[in-house]
Amino acid sequence: MRARRERLQRLRQDDRTLLDRLYGTPYEDVVFPPARLLDDTEAVELLGFALRLGRALFLAGAQTRRIESSVVAVTAAWGMDSQEVDVNSRSLQVQYAPEGRRPVVMLKVMGSEDNRDLMRLAALERLTTRVVSGRLSPRAADGELGRIETGAPRWPWWFTLGGGAVLAAMLCVLASGTLRAAAVSPVVFLLTDRGGWALSRSGVPSFFVTAAKTALLVVLVTVLAAADALSPPEVASVIAANVILLLPIFTIISLTEDAIDGFRSMAAGRAVSLMAFFTALACGFLAVGFLLRGADADARSTALLPLPVVLTLLTSAIGALGNAVFMGGGPRIIPPAIGVAALGAGAKLTGVSALEWSLPLATGVATVLMGLASAALTPRTGIPARAVVIPGIAGGVLPGPDLYRSLLQWLLHVHGAGAYLVSTMASVAAIGIGVVLGTRLGSAAGRLWYHHPGRTVPTTAPAPASD
Repeated sequence: MRARRERLQRLRQDDRTLLDRLYGTPYEDVVFPPARLLDDTEAVELLGFALRLGRALFLAGAQTRRIESSVVAVTAAWGMDSQEVDVNSRSLQVQYAPEGRRPVVMLKVMGSEDNRDLMRLAALERLTTRVVSGRLSPRAADGELGRIETGAPRWPWWFTLGGGAVLAAMLCVLASGTLRAAAVSPVVFLLTDRGGWALSRSGVPSFFVTAAKTALLVVLVTVLAAADALSPPEVASVIAANVILLLPIFTIISLTEDAIDGFRSMAAGRAVSLMAFFTALACGFLAVGFLLRGADADARSTALLPLPVVLTLLTSAIGALGNAVFMGGGPRIIPPAIGVAALGAGAKLTGVSALEWSLPLATGVATVLMGLASAALTPRTGIPARAVVIPGIAGGVLPGPDLYRSLLQWLLHVHGAGAYLVSTMASVAAIGIGVVLGTRLGSAAGRLWYHHPGRTVPTTAPAPASD
């Protein structure tokens, strides 16, 4: 414990001591080999691998802190010291600068932050652990990383899309939709998703793709309502379910993580992306707002009543299953994701109904519990906490009905719509804060147990189980 306190004190005095930045990560207690002086050729080779690993982690959905710690850990495992790492919203930069030598500086553009691949994320973290534990040479690690980068997705595209359709149906039920609405919601999801995909293939910026998908969603549901295929409450539940599927969950959570961890440029970039998304969402509603003018009375009076507890937990669990598939999660990720989703849905329902908490408070407490459970499962399953908690969020705690109604009432100039929209955004923000707090508490509890006086601490990181 004394060594840990000294390490933390050094980190507070000099945040450029990158090995001390491993404090609080899975690699904090690894005994790395002695540092050695590398020539430029070997330094370029090691830094090139680290850049590829960092970019692959980013594209798979890893948090910024994990990207930095992975880059530091793998280079230190091969004897590199005096390295600097900078992760910003557009690029990853690494530098090898031993005293008295010309620095070796390399950079790689990160790419889109909209990607998510839970199976690939787990595989990359397993690869990092194997490198850090000294079981892979640079050449072997490079070949393994290449196989992960070029490997086929866990599921074919049509099966992944089917997972999204299942999630759309379950979210519609959670929004108090009828069986008819739950049957329509996946069809609407598939049509809007394929419409957005076709538009993006033509090179249209993602801002306009989001606006177009939102407008197409409203048009499709309005046409069904005009044909008496859906009632006004069913229209609300279908739109609410599909709005949830448009939300950039990774960006919401990563923004909070980066702000807390001190990655301010990343947090600023994600904040701009999130602001652009909500602006595009509003533009999509505004573009076809004339179709909703006749819904003014329904918008004022429609109340989506809560479901029975058992049905809420069941639909949350099935929704988490669909979302795990939609995000590329393998079979081992699905059971814990379902359990965490049911935990979050139950906690939120208890807070709102039994304890009469506000929606932001109930959402925050629910996501704290979800993050805590996910972090507690990580050492036992080898599955990253992020890969468990994020599928469960969409299945259990996202305020889809409130987001839909607040946007619609704002569009229709309903009195109090602005305050309602602010409250809904507070609930969205509470998700990120709750997940970060929960995972940190779970990790801290794990470290306390790990460092219990009766336990022997290994000198290398344990390898996660395969997916």
